[in-house]
Amino acid sequence: MACTCLEEMGMFSRSHKELGIMEDEEEGACSCCKEFLRFIVLFLQAVVLIGAISCLAIGIYTHEVEYGSRQLSSLIGVSMYRADSVMMIGGGAAIIAITLLGFIGAYRQHKCMVGMYLCIFVFLALMVFAAGILGYIFIAQLEDNVRKSMEESLKKHYGVVVDKKRKNEDITKSWDSIQQSFQCCGAYGSENSSHSWALYQQETFWFIDKYSNGSLVPESCCLKKSPIDQHQLDLCTGKIQSDSNWPPTKLPPVLETPLNYTLYTVGCYDKLHDYLIMNGIMIGTAAIVVGVFMIVLLTFGIIFYRNMNSS
Repeated sequence: MACTCLEEMGMFSRSHKELGIMEDEEEGACSCCKEFLRFIVLFLQAVVLIGAISCLAIGIYTHEVEYGSRQLSSLIGVSMYRADSVMMIGGGAAIIAITLLGFIGAYRQHKCMVGMYLCIFVFLALMVFAAGILGYIFIAQLEDNVRKSMEESLKKHYGVVVDKKRKNEDITKSWDSIQQSFQCCGAYGSENSSHSWALYQQETFWFIDKYSNGSLVPESCCLKKSPIDQHQLDLCTGKIQSDSNWPPTKLPPVLETPLNYTLYTVGCYDKLHDYLIMNGIMIGTAAIVVGVFMIVLLTFGIIFYRNMNSS
């Protein structure tokens, strides 16, 4: 009987040891899973950080570059273009800052820090998605609103009391700069459109209220060679009329007559269209791609947070 007792005690002792080994193995496997999960979170944070830097760069580019949203918003009449650029700048900078916080929290496995990071990150992810959606809404509005807004801006504000109205002065400078750089004239349309170069003498207050000083189109609508040939410039603007069949003296249609080769005859919307589309796609695509990675990071981040020990 004593023998039987000893055998039972030995079996119990072995079972207890085996159970302890199994527990150690489970803890080891769990620890490996946590480390792997932490590695995934850190990797995704690095990806999102790169994306945030890209968003910040795109936001600064589309806002501050020449003919960016800061300059064009007043002409095209779409305020969301500028708002979208500002959201990209603000969102990109905030994501960079908060991702660095999350990186430190995940690396040091500080649960409180990771929790705060995830809470703020949700808001930033929504902000980035909103910027992406606005980028594509802006593209959709180009055809409907921009042409009309550009025409109204030109008719009512270009060259009118620029010495007294700062808004008119800024709009006039923007129009002159765009017309020279994009080699365009007027709002939109081809040489035979009444909304391109012919719009100036037909409907703008600049011409109707005699602010043009005898010009039929502004000098910014003309090809300027260096050194400037003032006689050629006066011919281009219509101050000197040499041929009644030439624009700008001859109003549309002008297809069957020789064109004034120094006058830009295509409307600026037609020249800006592809440029604006490119910027809208760039903002929208960058923001949505980064937003997708942020959602994936949030998913793994929440799982990681729930498996962390309290610091």
